[in-house]
Amino acid sequence: MASILMLFASHFGQTRAIANTIAEDLRSAGHGVDLVDARRTDVPPPEDYDVVVLGSRVELGRHAGAIRSFIAMHRDALCEMPAAFFSVSMAAAHPGASADPNGYMTSLFEDSAWRPELSAAFAGALPYRKYGFLTRFIMKRISRSAGHTTDTSRDHEFTDWKRVHAFAARIAEMVFVREREHLIPHAPTTTELPPSFAL
Repeated sequence: MASILMLFASHFGQTRAIANTIAEDLRSAGHGVDLVDARRTDVPPPEDYDVVVLGSRVELGRHAGAIRSFIAMHRDALCEMPAAFFSVSMAAAHPGASADPNGYMTSLFEDSAWRPELSAAFAGALPYRKYGFLTRFIMKRISRSAGHTTDTSRDHEFTDWKRVHAFAARIAEMVFVREREHLIPHAPTTTELPPSFAL
C-alpha cells in the first residue's frame, strides 16, 4: 500500500480535525499516513512518500504561508506525483457555495504554478470560545457581514463530514488506480477497492 504525507496548516483546530479524519480513513484502507503540522521545522520532503495531501485554512483571503512555502519549495516534485489539496474556510459554509468559494484554490494554484489531481473546499468553524477578545470581536463583525451566526456564547461547526469522508474515498481511489497502473511501487495484491471506499 502507499505511503502518504498528510500536511496541514490549522489555526484553531478545524483543519487539523479534517486532516485527521481523512488520514484515519486512508489508514483504514491499509495505507501508511504521516499526519504532519506544516508549522514544524522538520517537515519531510514529498520525495519520501508516494502521495501527498495538503490541507490549509483560509485567513484574510489566503491559505497558510507554511503551505504556500512548502508548495513553492517542492513544486517540481509535487508536479510529478499524485497529490490532493483541501481548503477550509467559512466561505464554503454558504448555502450553494461553489466548488471553489471565492476562488481561493484557483488563486493558490495559479500563483504556485501547481495543480493537484484532486481538490476540495470544506466549510470550517467559528470557535468563538477559543478566540481571544480582539479576535472574537473581529470575527463577530466579519460573520455578521457574511451572514453567519454571531452567537459568541458557544463554538459553531459547519464542516460537512460526509463530504470529508467522500474526499478521502476519492484519494483512496486515486491511489488504487496509480497502484494498479504500477505508478506507485507499493502495489496491493487485490484488484478491488475496499467496500468502504467504493464511490
